[in-house]
Amino acid sequence: MSLEESMERFWKIESLVMKDGYSPEERRCEQLFQTTTTRDKDGRYIVRLPRHPDFGVRLGASKTSAKRRFELLEKRFVRNAKLKEEYHAFMKEYYELGHMRLVRDELPEPVESYYLPHHPVFKESSTTTKIRVVFDGSSKTTSGYSLNEALCVGPVVQDELLDQLLRFRTYRVSLVGDIAKMYRQILLHPDDRQLVRIFFRFSTQQPVRIYELNTVTYGLAPSSFLATRALIQLADDEGGAYPRAGPALRKNFYVDDFIGGANSVEEATLLRDELAELLLKGGFELRKWTSNCPDVLRGLDESQIGTTSKMSFASHEAVKTLGISWVPQEDWLLFEGLCQPDTDIITKRSVLSTIAKMYDPLGMIAPIVIRAKMIMQEIWTYSCDWDDALPAGIVSKWKQLQQEIQSLSQYRMERYLMVHARMYGVKSRDEFG
Repeated sequence: MSLEESMERFWKIESLVMKDGYSPEERRCEQLFQTTTTRDKDGRYIVRLPRHPDFGVRLGASKTSAKRRFELLEKRFVRNAKLKEEYHAFMKEYYELGHMRLVRDELPEPVESYYLPHHPVFKESSTTTKIRVVFDGSSKTTSGYSLNEALCVGPVVQDELLDQLLRFRTYRVSLVGDIAKMYRQILLHPDDRQLVRIFFRFSTQQPVRIYELNTVTYGLAPSSFLATRALIQLADDEGGAYPRAGPALRKNFYVDDFIGGANSVEEATLLRDELAELLLKGGFELRKWTSNCPDVLRGLDESQIGTTSKMSFASHEAVKTLGISWVPQEDWLLFEGLCQPDTDIITKRSVLSTIAKMYDPLGMIAPIVIRAKMIMQEIWTYSCDWDDALPAGIVSKWKQLQQEIQSLSQYRMERYLMVHARMYGVKSRDEFG
């Protein structure tokens, strides 16, 4: 994540936005989804890309720039054989799963087309894929606009992050999971696939070929809307037969993450099974199941469980859910790796980058975040470039705050909020039996 993206997320988390309805563009996206979305014989959703009213004017040529970006990528492969191996493995799976197809050479160039540059993103914390290929819909065309600027974003259709996290703290038995390759389980309408073309080849002995992506993918402006709206549609279409999973599909998903629970092991297990069955009707697979009660996970294959130690949780093993760290065994929320002491010259860039990573959607370390904001404000009063050394006064305040932040690694907070439940005969998590 870039510094700009980190800063944007930091300020978004700190603001509460009241929305009283959709904008005209958002209503247009919703209407398009309702009138054009269909399902195939396996139940998978087929969606259209929502185009801006000026789509034809905004979308220019992109083939030359995308080809140049691919040539640069192949030069990286020459320098890094491991990257090449993992990248090719990712793309091979992409192709074999039917998520992209080869375009026949004899086919004419479409009147409207877009070629997506692509690049690797690394995620060392992932328990599944360490490298992911991301497609760049923000690459400019010859008109000066990108594909993303020629498409509409769409509205947010799931509950806000804060609502999700607060609800998570009210369930005696917690249950967390995510949808495998969620975006790629939703098909793009064939008429839109010429807008998501890429250059690739699996061997330098072959010519560079053109592929089209068959599914919704990361990197496009409307992808989040299309994917999350498909989940809501699945709840509309099939949820009536699932009294537990139907409401949970509407209220307890944040993009592809399920974060919910129940008040007993039996109810949580039924919820888990219902959700898995309901989502399969739309072609979605739930995985990485985790709970504060291992009994809820009995009957699952080890590959479906989200902790590295599977059924017997390792002591203090933390799981990331919606950006927060949760230790299932002790049912704690904690903070990991918030701030590493600076060893180099302290600059505007290094300080702001660290502050932007203080992810605290529940406000549990608000006093620390407020002090960090005060330092941020003071930095902006100085006319200095991003990589200039900061004045001694600010450096002193920052080092002191860094030392205090280190102690947060020992800070723990109970996930389950309903401590008064004992008054009504509800057992604690230590009494699950």
